[in-house]
Amino acid sequence: MPGALSRTIRVFIIDDHRMFTQAIAAALTEEPDMDVVGTVDNLADARRELQNVEVDVILLDQRLPDGQGTHAAAELRTIRPGAKVVLVTAAMDPSVLSEALAAGCAGFVTKGDSIDALSAAVRAAAEGATPVSPAMLNRLTSGDPNGSSLTEPLTPRETSVLLFLADGMSNEEISKRLFISIHTLRNHIQSIISKLGAHSKLEAVSIAIREGLITAPGNDY
Repeated sequence: MPGALSRTIRVFIIDDHRMFTQAIAAALTEEPDMDVVGTVDNLADARRELQNVEVDVILLDQRLPDGQGTHAAAELRTIRPGAKVVLVTAAMDPSVLSEALAAGCAGFVTKGDSIDALSAAVRAAAEGATPVSPAMLNRLTSGDPNGSSLTEPLTPRETSVLLFLADGMSNEEISKRLFISIHTLRNHIQSIISKLGAHSKLEAVSIAIREGLITAPGNDY
């Protein structure tokens, strides 16, 4: 999607597969709007290094030597509150994806995705969008609801916001489409999250699709 950011996106990679990490780091560094500011192969090193480096997007592997990405995501977001965490998975396991949503992950990519898809996911996350492919959304929404239900009806404007979020639009893009301020949009998003009992925008989209409030998008990111 067209970049709303005018600065370089700082990416931090946590993955214990060295060849994969080196390949991803090299590819992202070639992107004119990205800079890989750190790579580690375990959570202990990640906790330490994230204390000292400014980060916009964290690419977090699910299976690490000292823990699972979904179990550490919330803690990493506490260390770097402004960073978006994108989970990197080897397979689209619905239970893992659900755990990632609850931990506040901004999106998902699989290790089978292309470099272009990964770059797009990094940009989308940095811009406040929800990078997740329709196939992964389908996995998320095909399972049983985890007790989540709508506490009160969504307004027509909130439904419109949800549809744009599902299409992977950033806050800036949505505010321009709806002719509202970023502040007003954020209030709508917070209301949606609260009504759906979600932890993040991405989880709100997942719940809304699962409960039939909106339909799943047909595009990637």
